[in-house]
Amino acid sequence: MIRAKFTCQQNTLNHETQTATVVLTPVTNSATEENLTFWKYTPAGQIELQICNPAAASQFTVGTDYYVDFTAV
Repeated sequence: MIRAKFTCQQNTLNHETQTATVVLTPVTNSATEENLTFWKYTPAGQIELQICNPAAASQFTVGTDYYVDFTAV
């Protein structure tokens, strides 16, 4: 498993399609020692999700950090 730490930058609902666009970027090096460690190995990138489940989309708050775990299947 690989763990990354991302910040939610955008959570925008398209009212026509009822689909949310959620954009996350790697944490910056300024907030905490932990963020500095994550930033050192993942200084740039972006995750963009299209979510059509309102309950799932509502769990992403702009400005909040999230751990992202990658596990091979």
